[in-house]
Amino acid sequence: MSFEIRPLSDALGAEVIGIDLTQPIDDAAFTVLHKAHLNYQVLVFREQQLTPQQQIDFSVRFGPLDKHPSQGKAHLEGYPDILVVSTKTENGKDVGIRNAGPAWHSDLAYMEQPALGSMLYALELPDSGGNTGFANMYAACEALPKDLREAVEKRRALFCSTRNKELKALHPILRTHPETGRKSIFVNPQLTHRINDMADDESDALLAEIYDHCRKPNFIYWHRWQPGDLTFWDNRCVLHIADHKRLDDPNYIRHMHRTTIAGDTPF
Repeated sequence: MSFEIRPLSDALGAEVIGIDLTQPIDDAAFTVLHKAHLNYQVLVFREQQLTPQQQIDFSVRFGPLDKHPSQGKAHLEGYPDILVVSTKTENGKDVGIRNAGPAWHSDLAYMEQPALGSMLYALELPDSGGNTGFANMYAACEALPKDLREAVEKRRALFCSTRNKELKALHPILRTHPETGRKSIFVNPQLTHRINDMADDESDALLAEIYDHCRKPNFIYWHRWQPGDLTFWDNRCVLHIADHKRLDDPNYIRHMHRTTIAGDTPF
C-alpha cells in the first residue's frame, strides 16, 4: 500500500495522500500511520468516502471506542459509537451537537480516562467558516517560561463537564504522553475548573497566563475543511477549537461524524 504523508504546518499536522480507508489497511501501513500520528499529532485523510461502519472499523485499529456522555441524544441512529456534530435540524430539532467545541479544549478531559484521540469526518461543509484550530501542547510545554513551569510542576487541576457537573476529574497540569514519553500542557479554558489546592484568585490568574501562552500563533494550525476529510487528532497533547461565526445562519451547514478512541489515566 503506497501513500504520502505531507506536513501541513510548522506547528503540527500532516495530510495523508493517496490512501483509501474503505479498503483494508495492512499491518505495515498501519504502523506507518500510527507513527505519523504520534509524530505530527494531527492527521488529515483526504478525499474519503466512508460509511459509518467503515469509519468505526478504521477507528478501532487505534483502540477501543469511547462513548460521549451526550451520545444518547446525539448519536447516529443505529451507530452508537458515532457522535453527530451538526448544525442541521429536523422537525425543528438539532440532529446533533450544534455548537461543539466553542473554546479550546481536549475531548473528555473531565473523565478519569480522557480520550486518546478523536476522528471527525466531514460530510457537509459551509461555503465559509467552520474551521478547526489545533494547538501543539508539546511545543507549548517546552516553551513555558521558567516561572510558569515551576508554578505548575507537579500540580493537578480539576476538570468538569460543561453539561454534567457530576463528571469531574483531577489531572496533572503537565502530562506525560504514555507512548512518546514527552511532556505536554494538559489544561484548557473550556473544561478546567481550577488548580487543585490553590486559592481561586491565584488559580484563575495562573491559568489565564497559561492559556495566553498556549494560544500563541506559532503553536497553532488552522484546518480548512474539504469534503471527505477525516481528521484524527491526539487528545493527549493537542487542544482544538471550532471556529463558529454563523450558527444563526440557516444556510450555514456543517455536518460531521465523530468517533472517539478511549484513552488512559493521565500521569
